[in-house]
Amino acid sequence: MKKLLLVLLFVPLVCFGQTKEGLQLCILSQDLSNNFSNSIIAEEALNKILSVVSLAKNFTLVPCDKINNAEAWSFKGERYILYDKAFMKSINSKTNNWSNLTILAHEVGHHLNNHTIDLTMLKLVSAKSKELKRKQELEADEFAGNIMAKLDAPLSEVLKIGEMFSDDDDTYSTHPSKSKRLASLTKGYNNGKIITKEKIVYVTKEKEDNEVENTENNNVENTENIEVENTVNNEA
Repeated sequence: MKKLLLVLLFVPLVCFGQTKEGLQLCILSQDLSNNFSNSIIAEEALNKILSVVSLAKNFTLVPCDKINNAEAWSFKGERYILYDKAFMKSINSKTNNWSNLTILAHEVGHHLNNHTIDLTMLKLVSAKSKELKRKQELEADEFAGNIMAKLDAPLSEVLKIGEMFSDDDDTYSTHPSKSKRLASLTKGYNNGKIITKEKIVYVTKEKEDNEVENTENNNVENTENIEVENTVNNEA
């Protein structure tokens, strides 16, 4: 660990679009890690995802070579999404243009579901079990499917990312099997496609009291009208 910290302190900040913390994260991820062709496209993709959930952009995107993945990290209270440009380009070439968005939405889902633990706190918390990690992956997949639906991506195209998943027994894996992940993507997608025509009304206590009072007044008025009508009929 001391050697790693020394490396982090002396690496020059020469990567375009990376903050000092982002570069440190990238190096750390490269050390731990077993078609966004440039940063501008990645930023545009993130903006597109956040636009359909009305969220402010509070994530920092960091290009990070040789991690062969996209990853959600938290560091010193800041949210980061690291991505390997070569990996994303490879995924895109093997599937379709929706795959990169799905992967990025998946990482956003990790952040919004509070799955990430700040790296500064790693020594203070217990390691996650593989079962919990698989559960969190499915939650992030469901979020990604929901986002893809709202972006009007065809479900058949979204599910093609499954070509990159393994369908082996996941008992001893941190990631669920292909069938489970595709099921979660589909579930999120279907929920994202549900359109309700019901008008949402926010009822306050004051409004409830007024409605009760108006109902009581209407009942009294209706009773008085009935009594007057009966009196007239009797006199006639």
